[in-house]
Amino acid sequence: MKMLFKSPFGIIAAGMMIAAVPFIIGAGEWNGKKLFSKSAAKLVYYVPQFTDFSEISTQEMHFLKKTLRDADENNAKALIFEIDTPGGSVKTAYEYASVMAKSKVPIIAYVNPHGISAGMIIALAADRIAINPAGVIGDAMPIMMSPGGVIPLIDRERKHEREQIEAEEEKEKKDSQKTADEKKEKKKEQGKKEKAEKKGDKKDPDEVVIERLEKELKELKNKIKRKKYKSTEKDLADQKFLTVFFKKLETYAEKNNRPVRVVLAMADPYQKLTLKRDGIEHSKISPLTLSAKEAEKLHIVDYICDSRDEVLERLGLEDCEVKIIKKTAVDQIVSFLTYPAIAGILIALGLIGIYVEIKTPGFGVPGILGVTALTLFFLGHMGTGASEWGPIVIFFVGMVLLALEIFVIPGFGIVGLLGITCIVVSFFAAFGFKNFAVASQTIAFSMLGALIVIIILTAYVLPKSSLFKWIKLDTVQKSGEGYMSHKEVSQELLNQTGEAYTTLRPVGTALINGKRYEVSTNGDFIEKGEPIVVVEVTPMKITVKKA
Repeated sequence: MKMLFKSPFGIIAAGMMIAAVPFIIGAGEWNGKKLFSKSAAKLVYYVPQFTDFSEISTQEMHFLKKTLRDADENNAKALIFEIDTPGGSVKTAYEYASVMAKSKVPIIAYVNPHGISAGMIIALAADRIAINPAGVIGDAMPIMMSPGGVIPLIDRERKHEREQIEAEEEKEKKDSQKTADEKKEKKKEQGKKEKAEKKGDKKDPDEVVIERLEKELKELKNKIKRKKYKSTEKDLADQKFLTVFFKKLETYAEKNNRPVRVVLAMADPYQKLTLKRDGIEHSKISPLTLSAKEAEKLHIVDYICDSRDEVLERLGLEDCEVKIIKKTAVDQIVSFLTYPAIAGILIALGLIGIYVEIKTPGFGVPGILGVTALTLFFLGHMGTGASEWGPIVIFFVGMVLLALEIFVIPGFGIVGLLGITCIVVSFFAAFGFKNFAVASQTIAFSMLGALIVIIILTAYVLPKSSLFKWIKLDTVQKSGEGYMSHKEVSQELLNQTGEAYTTLRPVGTALINGKRYEVSTNGDFIEKGEPIVVVEVTPMKITVKKA
């Protein structure tokens, strides 16, 4: 052993042996932490990317959750899933991360080849990250949709500080250049060039101290002069989100000892990186995006692999059985039905079908189509795990209340409003209340579309249809032919007394001279059985008051 270190080649060989220790121990270990359980079965679940370069979705998240549950039940050694996405909702990315954090099965994210925006967040939440040689990862700056378009969600205080610092640096650069020019001119004038050459251009120690003190004093003055950014209420609202967002990124980075500053630079456009401190130069005001080689060098990813087999080999799982997960026909149908645009169309078709069915006699094609569309909507969301039977029950209660209001209870009041409320709430419950933003958008557009179609049907289509004509009354009864719209009330009832046969609020029935009449008050409520007196009689109405 002593002889090994006596020659340079021996030292190099020893260094190579030490560097190879982690690979000898196994790819399943990182910083002394064992990733794969020895008691686990030699089984690896592999979830491919089913659609190329598509946004992350709650449907795919629920599918991964279901697959993880199955992997855990079968005691799988690991689960590898592919990522190829331009991003998506930060909230959905957090849901992915939450599911992965609770998994007992080790999870490896394979960025193949795009891990952009929310895709980067999901990858960081995994236990290991592999990337395609042509892959990229990063650009996770949060954005917000507004009427004016896409707006970046940024820390305005950090932006203000960055702008001030850059302005100071620019000014300092100009001042330094000016000072250097002045010194050069002064040296020429004083003829100290030869002396400086003899001393090897060494500066006087006192001059060094003075320059350092001047520099520190200038930095202190700049800090004092620097104006503090005044936060607005909107800034505070954004900061509430950004504080959690950046802290989560820190947590994901620290979990696997990834460089926190580099990870933050992928989301914070004002995070500066230097080659000396961070291993990469990044001074541009933009979120950082890394190539596969850059990401591996900075330890953002663990492996560069160009195929599934190479991922397994690098992880030391090449001898395991690989179960490639495929979506069943049911899974594909569920994913299709729960896509927001399709879900919105189903809601609109359901509402239109039910409306047409109410307006036409019997129960026919419109009712069947409406019920079928709404059944597919509810069952699709049940299939993803976003909801259970509850939304269907709430919808059924809403329909019963609405039917009572239309066919049983006269007028339109609280029962009808409760019915409509139950129907709308059932739609939100089907999406899952945690997906409120997507649900709000989808339901609003679908109900607006349904309303427009219903108005068109009512005004132009239904009146001309044979079914509608069958229930429509076309007969005209003219007054000249002796027809009357109502039975005339005798003026003899004026000042007659009686009693309220029903509660008058303010319309009801009264018993006058042993006969029942429909009467009303001037707004007062009169309880059943109380005495009343007729105060006004018109051809259309009998007005009473409490006697």
